[in-house]
Amino acid sequence: MIFSLLIDGLSVGSVYALVAMGLVMLAQSTGTMNFAHGDFMMFSTFVAYALLVQLKLPFAVAIAGAMVFAALLGFAVERLVIHHLIGGPMAASIMATLGVAYILQGIAKDIWSDNIFRFPEIFPGDYIHVGPARMSPQSIGVIVSTLAVISLLYLFLNKTKAGTALRALTQNRQAALLMGVRVSRMFSVSWIVGGILAALAGILLAPTLFLSTGMGGITFTGIIAAIIGGFGNIYGAILGGYILGIVSSILPLFIPTELQGIIPFVLLMIVLFIRPTGLIGKRVVKKV
Repeated sequence: MIFSLLIDGLSVGSVYALVAMGLVMLAQSTGTMNFAHGDFMMFSTFVAYALLVQLKLPFAVAIAGAMVFAALLGFAVERLVIHHLIGGPMAASIMATLGVAYILQGIAKDIWSDNIFRFPEIFPGDYIHVGPARMSPQSIGVIVSTLAVISLLYLFLNKTKAGTALRALTQNRQAALLMGVRVSRMFSVSWIVGGILAALAGILLAPTLFLSTGMGGITFTGIIAAIIGGFGNIYGAILGGYILGIVSSILPLFIPTELQGIIPFVLLMIVLFIRPTGLIGKRVVKKV
């Protein structure tokens, strides 16, 4: 039982990790907390659903189409909205991304209604039995897919010119500008990558749960995961996502159903009480 729940927790935690990674990367590179990130995920997953189920296109084409749409959406929001707010009050960017979230929700409800849809399984098959435990191919597939995405993101950030420039931007924007990094272009790149991560998270999550216009609420779960791991550290976001997924899957065995919704917040409070910077976050000292 515990082993099966652990696998389920790693599967859900994989999605949390992808969401948290996108949020942290955007926050570090552009200084913007994207409260529409979950709705990027929701809308992109609906695009995949439309291509796959309604237009009967192959799975690979549907996933590729959703990723392209998410990249274009991220680019458009950055160019048309966020670009003009960088350097301004944080409240302005927060309200702007919340506005984008509500716009995406409204458009999605108008196109697909507020109903719940079943997204086809990406990794179908019978349960795999290991002793008394059993694992679903979907859970294993989500975990492996997420590890592949994390590996590709690592290679992008560390082995490509654009990735190196993006890392420099997240560490010290002013220094990156002085070193010749085209900051405006890197802002767009970070929103494009963030959009793709959101689309992948939604496509991996939808078969396990259900597809609906309310999926965007996962933004706040992603923020909690990022803070648990150490906000400002992309590897902390990954760690926080997996820890939150495992705890949220196993702990319901020992607590009443009515209290299960508060698990992420209680875990967050415990971590911040013990280590205010998160598990692998670093304390930042600013000179005045």
